[in-house]
This record gives sequence, structure tokens and C-alpha cells, in this order.
Amino acid sequence: MTADSSLLAQAREWHVLLHSGRATAADRAAASAWRCTSPAHEQAAMDVERLWALLGQLGEQPASEPAAAQVRPLRRRRSLRWAVPLASAALLVLALWLPQGAWMSWNADFATAPGEIRSVELEDGSILTLNGATALDWTISEGRREIRLYRGEADFQVAKDSTRPFFVEAGPARIRVTGTRFDVDYDGQDVLLAVTEGQVQASDAQAPPLLVGASQQVRWSGERLQPLQALDARQQLAWQRGKLVFRAQPLSEVFTELERSQRQRVIFLDQSVRDLKVTGVFAHDDPQAVLRAIESNLPVRLVRLPGLLLVSRS
Repeated sequence: MTADSSLLAQAREWHVLLHSGRATAADRAAASAWRCTSPAHEQAAMDVERLWALLGQLGEQPASEPAAAQVRPLRRRRSLRWAVPLASAALLVLALWLPQGAWMSWNADFATAPGEIRSVELEDGSILTLNGATALDWTISEGRREIRLYRGEADFQVAKDSTRPFFVEAGPARIRVTGTRFDVDYDGQDVLLAVTEGQVQASDAQAPPLLVGASQQVRWSGERLQPLQALDARQQLAWQRGKLVFRAQPLSEVFTELERSQRQRVIFLDQSVRDLKVTGVFAHDDPQAVLRAIESNLPVRLVRLPGLLLVSRS
């Protein structure tokens, strides 16, 4: 069984740090302590190590076979022998390195790639606008309309129909409307609902429905519904205007947002930089401008690798 995705992310970061050539004795001691925290932490570390061991085996050349054995049947047998580690490595790569929930987009009714913004009109006349790296399913029946948001962010312009309520599920969030406009942002852990028109019913698995009106927002954190807040539309809905707006936002959250604009996973080699604050307004389709601003204004070093961005303190 594969370990929890959040622990796998931490295990990857420790693994990269320990093999980067920059790890100190204190780093190695901290990594060992993290690994001993619980059996789940140990499992995550073992999963990551197993992936790299398999990839290392795949990079090795198979031992030469005697000349008499170089016949067609043995070639096929050799290819079958390599098929098992190849398949295992592929599955581990999918489990450990793809963004959380990314695999769901392969079979989702509607999905967008990083950097893609797409509008969809549903059979009932509702209009959805999907931000980058978003995946969702849509079902409609005689008395119900339903969206299951697996990850990402979408703006909902729901066609009015009192006979068929419109439901949205995203992680712990449960949202019910009959016709209105709102935005749902789900990063795989927390959910943020921002209402721009009308009124929405919000609830979790335990709390009774909470009415969220226009210019209000509410967050689900730790799987529980939080108190109402005033909507900061200029920041939360900036993507709909082609902008990224950050106001003293932690660097970890900034990179989570950037994963919707670029195909690049982020690994923090130094955990202390996660909480550094970023403020600025950028074009939604120019994530490199954000990276340049981070490098110029914060004490961080960014190392760009194919498909990866390593973040450390400079």
C-alpha cells in the first residue's frame, strides 16, 4: 500500500535534500527523526526509496547472455523480465510524483491542463469556466444537477431551475443552489467558496447549512466549515481577469497557485522559506514573471530541472 500523499510529498523533499550534496549533519538527523515519527512516515520514505531503486535498475544494462542463448524466444523472455520493473516504476511514478488528484483528470468529464482556461456550457444552460489544472464530473437527472470537483478552480453561472437544485461537492465541501454565480477553489485540502451573485447553501458532513450571500466567502479547512468572511474579489477572482494577485501570501501558497499555470512540480529543499511573503500583481499567463520577482526580492534560490523546481534559501 502507498503512503498518504502529503507524507509522500514530504518524503520526496527529504530524499532530494539528502541526495543534493548540500545536506548537513543536522539535515540528516532531522530527516531521520522525521522518518521515525510514525509507521506512516517510514512507509512514505520506503515508497520513495523503492521508486528510485527501480529507476536505477532500469538504467542499468542487462548482463550479457551466452552467445548460444541469443535466439528469438529468449529475447522475448528478456523483454517480459523487464516489463515487471517497468510497470512497477510507472505506477510508482504516478503515485508519488503526479499532483494530488491529477490521475482523475484522465477520466473526468471536463478537465484543463496547467495554464489553460476553458468555458463549458452544460445541457441545462449553466456555464462553467475552469481555471488551469482543474478536473470535474457532471451529472444531470430528473430532480438533480451535480458537479464533483476533484481538484482546481471553477466559476459557476448556474441556470435557474427550482425543480432541479444544483449541487457541488469538493473534498469536504457541500454546496447547494438553484441559480446563482459563485467560484469554488479546491487545492486538494482546503476549499474556498466565493459568491458573487445570489445566495448559496454551504455545509460539511456535520454542520447544518450556512447561507453565503453575494460578496461573501467561506472556507473549509481541516474538513470543517469556517466562519463567513467578506469576499476579496480583487484577489480571489483575479484569474477571471487574467491576473494573479498576491498580498503578503506565503511562498508555499504562491507555488500552489503557479502549479495551475505551468507543468512544473515544486520541491522545497529548505522548509523555512515556505512562509516567506509575496506581494504583487502579475499576468496569469506569465508565471515566469512571478519566479523572477521571487528570485529578485526574496532570499531564495530556484533550481530549474525538467518538470521540477527546487527551492532553497540563498
